[in-house]
Amino acid sequence: MTREQHRVILFLSLSLSLFFFLTNLFSDSDSVGRIPSEGSPSSRKSPEGEFMVEVEGSVKRRGVYKVGAGMTVLDAIEKAGGVRGRLTLDPEGLLGKLEKSCRVNVLPATEGKGRVLIEPLAPKKLKVLSLPINLNTAGAEELDTLPGIGPKTAQAIIDYRQAHGKFASPEDLLQVRGIGPKKLAAIRAHITVQ
Repeated sequence: MTREQHRVILFLSLSLSLFFFLTNLFSDSDSVGRIPSEGSPSSRKSPEGEFMVEVEGSVKRRGVYKVGAGMTVLDAIEKAGGVRGRLTLDPEGLLGKLEKSCRVNVLPATEGKGRVLIEPLAPKKLKVLSLPINLNTAGAEELDTLPGIGPKTAQAIIDYRQAHGKFASPEDLLQVRGIGPKKLAAIRAHITVQ
């Protein structure tokens, strides 16, 4: 064997080992402590009804967690280990249903009472987490994070959606000025229609 063949075999062995390690790491836990690479199967699309929620603020384990559709704010906070300290939260706010990727921020208020603020995930976090952007609800800032989509094309997508209604499929983007087959192919893995 030549030296070059040894290098190729070593590279393939290390790559396979890393693949199996990452596959086991992400299949064993609901918590997302590390971000899967863009090409990994777990980063493309969550199983039907699952999405990511970032839990921040006065919780024991801040982070991004996989949750199912219909789970409550309380469920997301419990995935993060519960509230830190002796903070009490409004029971009605804790029963609110989570229906899409978002940020749940537990904020201390006054005299041991707290409040929960639910916000959309920042567009840059959607990209880092490889979460697909919903063409039917995304704003210009979210659309602008897509590869090859700038502010003008993002606005054209929104204008088309307002004039013609919701997108039925990703191929509907071909009707938007500035998007052709090549651009659609480049963004297809990063978008969804719901």
